[in-house]
Amino acid sequence: MELTNVLEFPNIGSRQDRVCARLSPRSVLSVGRDPELLLRRERILREHSDLSIRSMNPEEAEKWARSASPRLWIFCGSIEISRLVYLACSVRRYSRHSRLVLESARPPGFEASLFDGIIWSGEGVEALLEAVSRFAVEA
Repeated sequence: MELTNVLEFPNIGSRQDRVCARLSPRSVLSVGRDPELLLRRERILREHSDLSIRSMNPEEAEKWARSASPRLWIFCGSIEISRLVYLACSVRRYSRHSRLVLESARPPGFEASLFDGIIWSGEGVEALLEAVSRFAVEA
């Protein structure tokens, strides 16, 4: 039996695709202790993306970690390991859709498992931009 009164609607993607697109990180929080490095990273990201970018120290990041809004967090390897682990766990707890990236000059230990990606400081700007494009969706 053939149906003649069937309306066809364009495929707008699954519900999960729409939810994930809405929850994708659209802002970047850059966390570290070195103000010069944070400023340079912020300048590079502003030049190459339309994302909202904010730099802060780890103490300020503790307040932001409890926000449920999904964000891309870029942590500098200069943060003390205990503080780094605490911040990463806090972000994971309150915002499971946030993405975490560690930028480090030294090989990380167990804390590497807390991050979605690791950027080696010696890889340069290209590695940073690639990580941002992979983990953040521009608004």
